[in-house]
Amino acid sequence: MQPHRPGNSDHSDRPHPYSAAGTDRIPRRATDRLESAVSWVLGVLGLVLVAVAVVTGLQLHGNGLEQARADAVDRVSVDATLLQPVDGAIGMDAAAGTTQVTVPATWAAPDGTPRTGTVPVLGSQPAGSTVPVWVDRTSGAIAPPPVDALQAGVTAVVGGLLVLLVGVLVLLGLRAVVRARCAARNHAAWAREWALYEPLWSGR
Repeated sequence: MQPHRPGNSDHSDRPHPYSAAGTDRIPRRATDRLESAVSWVLGVLGLVLVAVAVVTGLQLHGNGLEQARADAVDRVSVDATLLQPVDGAIGMDAAAGTTQVTVPATWAAPDGTPRTGTVPVLGSQPAGSTVPVWVDRTSGAIAPPPVDALQAGVTAVVGGLLVLLVGVLVLLGLRAVVRARCAARNHAAWAREWALYEPLWSGR
């Protein structure tokens, strides 16, 4: 039987004050827990944002295809005859690099009746030349070109990316605000503790 040695008491059975599930951990500050919670919430919102962006893109694509089908029914392409020559330098947009102008012309409506008006023309064209234009099937008036599948796809991609970009900026802004607030609170708490304990350490 070994003699008991003073001052050699066994403390292995005493629980560590910061022990949790057998692992020693330093207690976390409230601001640390808040940042962790906010990061988790923002991660979930990020997944929701991706889903919203995809749904938005699909919705825009569907709307574009529906508009393309409607335009295919409502608009028809005809040949318009120019009533005067077109100089390519007239109306040139140097910034866009285009020479599109509108000039008087005549064309036949889908029902065969003659129409007169101005039509868009690219580049130089002599009088009497013909250019293709889109007109309304019912009224025979000049109409913009119909939407096609490519335009619908581009609109869908751009719309989805725009939603994603705005959402990411908002989430990053929220995260930055929370981190700044937590950092300010940590700094204030450190200043209070320093004011309390520094005189004890310095002996003042």
